[in-house]
Amino acid sequence: VAAAEQAFEIIERSQHQGSQAAPQLSQTTIEISNLSVKARGAYAPALLSARLEPGKIHVLVGKSGAGKTTTAQVLMGLVQPTSGQVNLRSDGASLDLRDVELNSWWRQLTWVSQHPAILPGSVRQYLLSAGKCSQAEIEKAAQVTGFDAVVAALPQGWDTQLGQGGVGLSVGQRQRLALTRALINPSALVLLDEPSAHLDAISENQIVQAVEQLRAAGSTVVVIAHRQALINIADNVIEVRAQALAAQEA
Repeated sequence: VAAAEQAFEIIERSQHQGSQAAPQLSQTTIEISNLSVKARGAYAPALLSARLEPGKIHVLVGKSGAGKTTTAQVLMGLVQPTSGQVNLRSDGASLDLRDVELNSWWRQLTWVSQHPAILPGSVRQYLLSAGKCSQAEIEKAAQVTGFDAVVAALPQGWDTQLGQGGVGLSVGQRQRLALTRALINPSALVLLDEPSAHLDAISENQIVQAVEQLRAAGSTVVVIAHRQALINIADNVIEVRAQALAAQEA
């Protein structure tokens, strides 16, 4: 019921659909200006301004409930700002994200949540859905994220069948699987929600290396993080804050 309520809330706030094609994200600077989103008796985020330059790691930090995930949802075009805007600057031109045709935007981004959407099927099938790739490329990406060790322990290895949402793997293993998929064919914009939240220190180091590899591949990486290891590799640390409705309206 709670999940359904959150889904309807997102749908209600994302009815606007632009018509202009998205620019090439690999060459686009994303400018967030005075962004506020009203939800559950507060603005979260509240008056957020940031500049996301292409090919760099940008880490969103802040207290629980500050609006970090909501900020990511705004960047994906799933939530419309209550106030403020997101502008895309490329080749001297500026375009409001609200005017962008979303399918052209989504084709250039990857979202890895704490609970990735994994359809029933084998591990191999899920990774092959990233696009045209070889088994060697899959294994190389898995080595970076440490998912190769997970596969080695699975009963049928790469052909192990997973249930809806990745049933058969732990939460941390599901995140590593989704990150492995993101590494195979890196998108121009990659958004990661606490990718090391459910991992130990050794596994966390592997995730850090994976995020750095995304940057090396030219991706603009936006990471929601609390743990210091990910903050340490950021090119840009962005503090996200919430504010009571009365405080901002005053």
